[in-house]
Amino acid sequence: MYNPRAVKNAQVLVVDDEPSIVDFIDTTLSKNGYGVAAHTDPLAALKAVKGKAFDLALVDINMPEMTGLEFSRKLLEISLATEIVIITGVPDEQNLDPCLKMGLTHFLFKPFNESQLVYTVYAALHFKRLRNAFVASSGKRTGSSYIGVSMSTRDIREEIASLANLDIPVLILGKSGTGKEIIARDIHRNSDRNGNVFMPINCAVLGSLAETELFGHASGAFTGAVKSTRGYIGSADGGTLFFDEVGELPIDVQAKLLRFLDEGEYFRVGEAKLQKANVRVLAATNRNLQEMCKTGKFREDLYYRLSASIIETTPLDERKADILPLIYYFLDIFGTAKNITYEISADAASLLIAMEWPGNVRQLKQTLYKISQMAANRKISLADVRRVVGDQVAQETLCTYKDAKEQAMEEFDRDYLLKTLSLSQGSLQQALKISGMHKKNFYTKIKELGLSMKDFSAVPNRR
Repeated sequence: MYNPRAVKNAQVLVVDDEPSIVDFIDTTLSKNGYGVAAHTDPLAALKAVKGKAFDLALVDINMPEMTGLEFSRKLLEISLATEIVIITGVPDEQNLDPCLKMGLTHFLFKPFNESQLVYTVYAALHFKRLRNAFVASSGKRTGSSYIGVSMSTRDIREEIASLANLDIPVLILGKSGTGKEIIARDIHRNSDRNGNVFMPINCAVLGSLAETELFGHASGAFTGAVKSTRGYIGSADGGTLFFDEVGELPIDVQAKLLRFLDEGEYFRVGEAKLQKANVRVLAATNRNLQEMCKTGKFREDLYYRLSASIIETTPLDERKADILPLIYYFLDIFGTAKNITYEISADAASLLIAMEWPGNVRQLKQTLYKISQMAANRKISLADVRRVVGDQVAQETLCTYKDAKEQAMEEFDRDYLLKTLSLSQGSLQQALKISGMHKKNFYTKIKELGLSMKDFSAVPNRR
């Protein structure tokens, strides 16, 4: 719930060409304990920014001297730490899309009342505090290495925490480069097996040696087998075995793996003595195993055994909010290795956020590494990024005006109502006060979006 003491020292910049709106915002926020610098001229506001640090800026999207988008870009070049709320009276894709591509996700829609203004500002500053805490601890995290602030990433971290000590197989699905092995390592690290080995296996490279590599072999089992081996399973006893690209396992080996999963028993190649191992099995694939089951390329019984629980990753292009935290995270790693600290300019980060990443997080990491190695100094500029990636930007697929507007409005509704439910902590009376909505309309909207009041009851700081 809103606490004025939490924002007593917050400094807010207001930029709008309408004096009446500027006066209303100035009066309302000053009354609630904020320090406010109000301007109707964006050029004068930019001069003010050069001499003072602001926690938050409220920026009108349409101004005669300079658009809100242009102002925000210039503001971030001066102060990347300033959180920005865009003020607009037209919530359509033409206005919202360029903002989202710049990483601007906070909006205040005209007309607005005091409650809507105060809670929008509070929510934006709350988000800023959470993000700063995340970035500050990114290199020191011990609970999870799965980096990001998007809803899908937070959901995956919650799944990791809940599955870590269940000691059941987990199947991790998703495109290449989305962090499937990171998830598997996090599950192991947070489990009771973390004192023992985590052994990753790339099933795609096992080929005809899959059986002996997995189960080991006895001395003399075949030509060249001069000594016995334990295999991956025997070597991982007490720990965790991670089958990456499990869909590439030969069908005959799949049957033997199924027996091991069921009984914990197996035979080494060329030996009749029964072996036992206590191993947790995690698996991952970028293929559709259910379709492979239908065509006989993957055993259905093994699929059901491996999928006791399923985690599905999201492509990076569908969770743009994670790109900036990942940029900071990787630059921190690269800088630590060279005993230096990297910084990145706002326009350089904006280009990386706008790009498409078909190779997902792996591609972003490799690109950032190349950029950091080629950068002229410790602050990575737009020129440094362009030297490596060129002028790439995300390719847009333009749908009809009606569909685009519906998509933008649904995204806004979900974001606004999530913040409202979080700040109200499940209190209907408080949620209605914040939103200014009628009770029936409020219930209809959260039902359409699959949200529930009870999910936010007495859960502090949930967004």
